Amino acid sequence: MARPDESHDEAPDEVRERDEAATTGPASVADPEVTGEGALSPMMAAVAPDAKAAAQVAKRSVARALPLFRVAIAVRAALAAMAAWLLANQLGDQLAAYAYAAPLGAFVATGTTIFTVARTALRQAIGMTVGAVIGMGILAVEWPGIAKIGLIAGVAVLMQGIPRFGQAATVVPVVALLVIIFGGVDADGYAIGYVGQFTLGMAIGVLVNAVALPPLYDRETRQQIHETVQDLAERTEVLAETLRGDWPPEREDWAGWGPELRDRVVALDAQVDEAREARRFNLRMLWHRHDLDVDVRAVSALRSVVHRMDDVLESLAAAAWDRPITIELERDERRLAADAVEALAAHLHAWHDQEGVDAASTASLDAIDALYRRSIEDAEPQSGVATVIFALRAMRERVDWAAAAAAAKPESRAE
Repeated sequence: MARPDESHDEAPDEVRERDEAATTGPASVADPEVTGEGALSPMMAAVAPDAKAAAQVAKRSVARALPLFRVAIAVRAALAAMAAWLLANQLGDQLAAYAYAAPLGAFVATGTTIFTVARTALRQAIGMTVGAVIGMGILAVEWPGIAKIGLIAGVAVLMQGIPRFGQAATVVPVVALLVIIFGGVDADGYAIGYVGQFTLGMAIGVLVNAVALPPLYDRETRQQIHETVQDLAERTEVLAETLRGDWPPEREDWAGWGPELRDRVVALDAQVDEAREARRFNLRMLWHRHDLDVDVRAVSALRSVVHRMDDVLESLAAAAWDRPITIELERDERRLAADAVEALAAHLHAWHDQEGVDAASTASLDAIDALYRRSIEDAEPQSGVATVIFALRAMRERVDWAAAAAAAKPESRAE
């Protein structure tokens, strides 16, 4: 929080003397009135901005290394492990001997969403049970030890090919070997104790993740979508200004925006999937209203817009620098293309703000039609201009489609 202005408490004469001192310039360090601690003030003034910048960099580094969601997961894991340890030691003497396995199970039942945690815990429990059964079965067979190890390895590898097991298949050989090595004469008791306590820990981990403020990524996902739309609109404005400037333009970075924009859409796809997973079996859904279909439609529209924007960028880059092919773009066509691109930017802004979408869509259509009429005046219209026109029309339709879905849901505005 900014510090309040302290000059309001100063007398007028004191303010005047301070202003006069500031206008006369810095006093000499040799001046006796600025020796001692006062002589360090210029140095402190020079160091302060650097120290502030370094502190901000350090803060951002810590935030990247320890994001809040990761801290929350760590807290839930700690709570689950402590609860599992306390409960495991309250069981009978035979089971209490394997209480150490319960916190291990709680560690396994840790993740970003309840559904992911529950699915992982269930698969791990099945894998451990299968491993324990295999271990006890092999103990009953009079085979050489090396043959038993080979059999466990073979079964484990075969189980990894079962999609429903996934990574949980890796615990099958581990538990089987533990039963063989540590089970001894009481292999059944060891298997029941170890697998039972481990499963108990996983169950407690799932329960803690379900009740201890389970995460919902709805707000973050929607905010990222809005930021992407805003960024795309600003880039489109830059492209319109470039078309109106000197040609060919000195600035070339806009021609390579395609991969960067595609990466952002891929990241948004992953965020929407994570938000969908986070809502499954989540009690907070009862009071947290959110229509994820609006986000899905927005990301789909952005994917199409970015794909068509790549076509526009490649066509305009070819018109500017004759690569990868040569495209002629006359001054009138370039001016009308700038108008159409600028209208697209306004359309994107309207989608972002959820205001004036219809007017922006109409203006975009008029600008695209003007460019089209100019292009067909030529006896042989350039294919590059036709590509730009088609891409702009496709982008306009997709923005209208996504904006209509957002307007139909009052809660779709970013919080």
